[in-house]
Amino acid sequence: MFKNLFQAMQKPAAAPRGPVQFTDDEIAALMPRPLRRVDQRAARTLIGGKRVLVTGAGGTIGSELARQVSSFEPAMLAILDHSEFNLYQIDMELREAGLGAQLFTTLTDVCRTEHLERVFDIVKPEIVIHAAAFKHVPIVEQNRCAGALTNVLGAKNVFDAAIDAGAETVVFISTDKAVNPSSFMGATKRIAELYAQALDVAQNDTRFVTVRFGNVLGSTGSVVPLFARQIARGGPVTVTHPDIQRFFMTTREAVQLVLQSASLERGNQSIVTHDGRVFVLDMGEPVRILDLAKRMIEWKGLAPGQDIEIRFTGLRPGEKLFEEIFLDTDKLIKTGADGVLLASPAMIDLPLLNPRLTDVIESALSGDQEAVDEAVHHLVPEFSPAREQGPGANQPQHRS
Repeated sequence: MFKNLFQAMQKPAAAPRGPVQFTDDEIAALMPRPLRRVDQRAARTLIGGKRVLVTGAGGTIGSELARQVSSFEPAMLAILDHSEFNLYQIDMELREAGLGAQLFTTLTDVCRTEHLERVFDIVKPEIVIHAAAFKHVPIVEQNRCAGALTNVLGAKNVFDAAIDAGAETVVFISTDKAVNPSSFMGATKRIAELYAQALDVAQNDTRFVTVRFGNVLGSTGSVVPLFARQIARGGPVTVTHPDIQRFFMTTREAVQLVLQSASLERGNQSIVTHDGRVFVLDMGEPVRILDLAKRMIEWKGLAPGQDIEIRFTGLRPGEKLFEEIFLDTDKLIKTGADGVLLASPAMIDLPLLNPRLTDVIESALSGDQEAVDEAVHHLVPEFSPAREQGPGANQPQHRS
């Protein structure tokens, strides 16, 4: 037995049939439309010489925000994340680019109020870009208390600290999954939107800019790296449903348009400020995930269904066939900037919102998932928590 085991260990691993990673050019080529050229002069004016804090700076969007913000010569760039390795990666990248003198790096959990307040006391940010979130729909669906803490309590802590610090502008990175949410993750992001809207209307010192967009090609946990790994292994490539569609944008495009949105809200007098509106990025036409899988297989010189099997696995908990960027009831306004629209989703006044928000947070802190479901549904009635959640889903969940 041991001889056979030793012989098996000596056998070389099968060579992958293609590179695991797709290059930036390959990812861009997967887009069904030309990439946008975004005028960044207004963003440079917004950021240049300012103290800027980016939360979730180790993530796909957060790290690209850090790169682009750093290119606009801020007085200080504070990058915040609770993942040591992710924070290390973007910190080293920026320092190797010669940006260490303006950089402040902090390993901080946005759910820890005292720690977050200390960061704001040190940085005194004029611009806060809040990208920290739990975003993976099936994981958050199974870990709802943890999801509510990061996506609701974390957002509340950042927004409150920004007001206390006298920040000029807070930019909140939201998602198309917050619209008519079928997932718990989308519902928590909608709650954070509601709080940003309410704060924007309730005071006139700190401007809150909420920006919604869909999926980012190549981001952590998205289908592009998943399909790339599956193709490299020789398949199968797994697609949940033959008709599932998503909006897509490249990381660079999304971040450029986010910064442009923040600049428009600050400088364009035709856009009424402090009215709780939400910017919506025009993602173009939705992409069928099956078509994306086929293009990626063909890009590597292979034949879908012959060299690489495509296997359908069924929709996951909380997953929609089609995402929505805005509801039909939202009134869309052109901003004058290509790729950026303005929506007016429903709002809840701060005095009515605060006690409901407290219910969500206290339920999540106690690890009571049923109470969390009820509190979230109370704030976002279109979200229905009554669904099969898998083994152990009703057990209390705690943050590490």
